[in-house]
Amino acid sequence: MNDSKVLFDYWHKRVQLRNLKLIEATGHVQTQDLRHECTNYDDLRLSHEVQVLEEPERSKVVAIIKYECTAKVLQDRASRLRNRANKLGDAYNELDQQHSKLLSLIKALQEKLFGKDKDIKQLQARIALLEAENEVLRAESENDKAYAALLTEFEQLKKKYAAVEKRRQELAKNNQSLGGKVAHTKRFRQERDEARALAEQQKQQLTTLIAGNQHLGEENVRLRSELEKLQKQNNLRIV
Repeated sequence: MNDSKVLFDYWHKRVQLRNLKLIEATGHVQTQDLRHECTNYDDLRLSHEVQVLEEPERSKVVAIIKYECTAKVLQDRASRLRNRANKLGDAYNELDQQHSKLLSLIKALQEKLFGKDKDIKQLQARIALLEAENEVLRAESENDKAYAALLTEFEQLKKKYAAVEKRRQELAKNNQSLGGKVAHTKRFRQERDEARALAEQQKQQLTTLIAGNQHLGEENVRLRSELEKLQKQNNLRIV
């Protein structure tokens, strides 16, 4: 019994947890997955220290390692899930308390508001009366201001109209002068374009005459050569 307890204690101390994310995962997780992926179970059972043992001692040690790894990871998972549940419970209780406080506050505010309905209605009626009286005074004041503003605007419009009329007359004179300049410019451009067209036409005619003259010169050379040949042939026949 004492030897078994020492053996269990020995391997219990050597068990190491890892992959805490899987240990803390919500929902069901297979025990064998927790043992293989979240402890060093495979490293311990395949260690040299275990493999050198003879049967049935080796199987006994592997069973102890399996038990210790499984127990430790399940205990740790249960503790982590319990802590999370406690935190969620505390958060729920706090939210419930806040909700109760808010309901109490809303109820108190409603009582104050509804209890003041009569005073509020009286104040609203007084405000409406004052606003109506104020509108009457404002209308009378605005009427006087509007008439004065209308006179001012009328005088300004008269000045603007006089300025616009003066500017219109100036523009009419400028347009008349500009019209003469534009007509002169158009006539000058037309004469320039006609002169350019005539010059281009004469240039083409000159080119044609030069080409014809060159051709006549070549033809004259050819005919002179043929004439010389005929003369030589005639001289030979006479001899």
